[in-house]
Amino acid sequence: MPKASVATGSKASKIEKSRKKTAPAEGGNKKQRRFRPGTVAIREIKRYQKATTFMLSKAPFQRFIRTICEGIDGQLRFQSQALIALQEAAESYLTGLFEDANLCAIHATRVTVMKKDLDLARRIRGERFHDHRDLQPKTGNEVFYQLPYYNEKEQMKHLTKVIGKAK
Repeated sequence: MPKASVATGSKASKIEKSRKKTAPAEGGNKKQRRFRPGTVAIREIKRYQKATTFMLSKAPFQRFIRTICEGIDGQLRFQSQALIALQEAAESYLTGLFEDANLCAIHATRVTVMKKDLDLARRIRGERFHDHRDLQPKTGNEVFYQLPYYNEKEQMKHLTKVIGKAK
């Protein structure tokens, strides 16, 4: 059988030309892979659950602690193990709080954790009125510090206004 010759304008040559592969240009625009929503989030959750390292960087956390304590007493010094213990406790507390807030969001048929979920989790835990428990005996000359997220005086003013309107 004679060999089939390919004419210049024939259908066979057009098919061969379309099949011809060329190497992509350098820095080409290859389409980036997109995962389905939630896939990467689940992968990150699994990775962070396996990890045993701190989630917060050590140096910024230590600077944060030192600036807080500088306002109380400028002469305070810390052992390195004390700062690590503080960081461990802080991360443990935050992890538990976010777990509880996540449950509150799920209960409200939401996936996104909002500030109101964190507030509700703290209220259910009973952390609303005290930021820390200090069981040391007091002399009466102490100065107490409170975090600014809850202002008890303004809350009492608001309650007296509401009660006054109800009468």
